[in-house]
Amino acid sequence: MADQRDRALMEIVDHFVGGELSRRDFVRRVASLGGGALLGGSVAAAAVARSATAAPSRTVGRLQGDPAPVRGGTVVAATIDKPVNMDPAFAELYSSMQVYQNVFDTLVYTDANYKFTPGLAKSWTQVNPTTWDFELVTNAVFHNGEPFTSRDVAFTLERLFDPKVGAPNAVFLQAIDRVETQGDDKVRFILKHPWGSFLADLAAAFNIVNQKAISSKDPRLEPVGTGPFRFAEWVKDDHITLERWEKYHVPNIPYLDKVIFKAISDDTVRLTGLQTNEMQWAMQIPLQKVEELKNGPDIKVTVGKPYLPDFIYMNDSKPPFNDKRVRQALAWSVNREEIVKVAFFGQADTATEAISKENPYYSGVNLYQDGPDYDRAKALLKEAGAEGLEFSFDGQPQVPTQVKSAQVLQQQLSRAGIKMQIQNYESGEWIKRLLQKEYAATISYWSATLDPAHFYYPNLLSTSGWNNSGYGTPEMDKALNAFAQEPDVEKRKQAYKALVTLMQQEVPLIPIDNQLQQYWVRANVYGMTPLPSMEIRMAPVYIAE
Repeated sequence: MADQRDRALMEIVDHFVGGELSRRDFVRRVASLGGGALLGGSVAAAAVARSATAAPSRTVGRLQGDPAPVRGGTVVAATIDKPVNMDPAFAELYSSMQVYQNVFDTLVYTDANYKFTPGLAKSWTQVNPTTWDFELVTNAVFHNGEPFTSRDVAFTLERLFDPKVGAPNAVFLQAIDRVETQGDDKVRFILKHPWGSFLADLAAAFNIVNQKAISSKDPRLEPVGTGPFRFAEWVKDDHITLERWEKYHVPNIPYLDKVIFKAISDDTVRLTGLQTNEMQWAMQIPLQKVEELKNGPDIKVTVGKPYLPDFIYMNDSKPPFNDKRVRQALAWSVNREEIVKVAFFGQADTATEAISKENPYYSGVNLYQDGPDYDRAKALLKEAGAEGLEFSFDGQPQVPTQVKSAQVLQQQLSRAGIKMQIQNYESGEWIKRLLQKEYAATISYWSATLDPAHFYYPNLLSTSGWNNSGYGTPEMDKALNAFAQEPDVEKRKQAYKALVTLMQQEVPLIPIDNQLQQYWVRANVYGMTPLPSMEIRMAPVYIAE
């Protein structure tokens, strides 16, 4: 019994050290364990050692001492961008994914520790390097009343690979040769070759759809899945309402009756809505107020995780960025620390690759560690015949960190004699210009980095529908495939390091930062956790007084 209480105490201490508990909550939860008796001996020493550098804050999550989950209630969730497409085959803007990932299920999920957990598949087995068997749940039902079976898995894959659909998300699953159905509740995936990120691919990009639903409704506007919430209403430019799916296959969840997603571009408006209880969840508040508000009585925040990387995108398919030396000049002009400090008020990590240090594949490669070097940038521009370089930057005023980052970048580039003009666009026009390569340069995040392949493969493969930079070479394709097709973890890490090195030499894109994902909620909202998959999972969220 004492060992069990000691483990519980150390769990509370770990959450406190990680910034996930205020001092008040820490004391309260320790006291609930009989803290006076427990804080002695080796446990006390460890607690003191772990808590010596802890920063006080209030955070979210199912921690010991939280009230039991309660069913009912509505959470109004304030996101940043406007959703544009609910069809998961297209994954058009993270703001769309934030909504539809609560409508659809995947075969497997990932938890906060990068471990895979059951979804619509209750178990799986790797038969050999290119064959995987999945046993499916038998009680899942689509929101149109259709039972989920193996045929839906097969249809989802066939649709993704249908040239008439033109689904960009197909690139994430291109290693799959075919799916074989084995009765209603078993499927076998046959891969073209070994593929190191296969389970991560299924978790990130394989949202299961239903053929009858796809053929009877426009999937871009009326999504139908097996997820914990069903689509109820979309009032354009205002909100999307999801309602609890009473036939969800996981017992007892979701807890909430409704989730209403509202796209609010202004950080201050989101914060005011949270403080007045008009909203109960917010993706971001004014970054300069983060530290001040962490210990407020009415709102709380999850621990920050660096899961959302930002990149400078350049249109490498035409001048001036079709010249590697020009791209390298920009790379030598970037001061990441300044961008993080000024644009993010320190609420981001600097980044030279797509994944954070927490990811098992992190390489640490940085060929520009001596930068910024404006003299070297000027020399490269001179060599490329691009002295006096001018170009236009596509911005979105509804994404404040992008605009501020662009303004800081504008000043940095001027030190190398580069003139960057900022032209703002509404989100729909911005994404259109990006996808059609009508832009010269911009900054954008990438919301799928569970496995490094989820960024590098779609963004750099010459044949990818997500290659918005227009960059593509046989050498890069070879490096991408060497990394992606390696099943051995240690060998795959070395292949990844080589890939990052090549990217930094070629500079098709420039990583700049990794935003801390931390979600703000009312004090009576529980169950929200940042995930490396970047999903906003509302199924475990509940309201309790």
